[in-house]
Amino acid sequence: MHSEESDSSLPFFPDFDTEYHKHILRVTWFETDFSQSRYSFKSQPGGSNACTIIAILMAWKCHFKDINVKGPDKELNIRLIYALAHSMLEGNDIHNELKKRGSLYDINLTVPEAIKFSGLAKYGLTEWKSLLFMEPLCDTLHHNIKNTWSQWVNNPLSKSHPDMYIVLISDSRSVLFIIQYAFNTVAVVDSHQHASAGALIAITYRQRLQLLCQWFSEMSEKLYNSHPEVYELSFLYFKNGTDSDFSLSHSISESVNSNVTPSFNENQSFTTQSRSIDENSSFEESDGSNIVRSIKSE
Repeated sequence: MHSEESDSSLPFFPDFDTEYHKHILRVTWFETDFSQSRYSFKSQPGGSNACTIIAILMAWKCHFKDINVKGPDKELNIRLIYALAHSMLEGNDIHNELKKRGSLYDINLTVPEAIKFSGLAKYGLTEWKSLLFMEPLCDTLHHNIKNTWSQWVNNPLSKSHPDMYIVLISDSRSVLFIIQYAFNTVAVVDSHQHASAGALIAITYRQRLQLLCQWFSEMSEKLYNSHPEVYELSFLYFKNGTDSDFSLSHSISESVNSNVTPSFNENQSFTTQSRSIDENSSFEESDGSNIVRSIKSE
């Protein structure tokens, strides 16, 4: 029995391996077929470019389904696996529908486009900041996430919205960082295939963000020969407690036929239950050297 979710709604439940780095970073590697280009009830000709939609769907599921991202010393919450599975299936369906309707300006969506076309704007998903960095990702990712998170902590909005969802876009690939204040954790969810492995979920404590960022950069360099000199960080939060039970197909139909980009008013009233947050919260520096997993290339 995997969870309260039904395996019958999925092509299969994936196998996975778990590795630890420095005892404080847990990386879960899924089997090859559990990745956005392969995980489907039918084949995905030409692969998948739905990673941005998948990332925001994953954020929405974690938020509205109250999926806990517990620390690396705990077992991976199996509900995260189900959330990723359904996000890949739904994200690919939305992206394929957009392609069929000729609604894409570019095969790779921006975050505002992904929010618009998924229909999640009406459920409170809000882009707080979008920042473009023209500098090496490997040297600056930790610094830029940490600094912007510190700004969020000092923003009155964080009092009732302490969690943050961050979409990193580099080399035409989007991945999701999740910061959960209650569990003091930060995670990265990457739906792409990684050589002989599939998607991955890496989790550590919030104070070890540098370790996670360095590991992610070194992994990307090793597997993709990726050395991004330009990247984007989109910082997202949910600004209300709207009912999350909605039809994706209905949202696609409405959003694809609308040319209106959602606008957001950060001053609107909130219905989310307030939680206190430490304004002095910070990310502790940590050495992250020599932590790349050795993966056999295909």
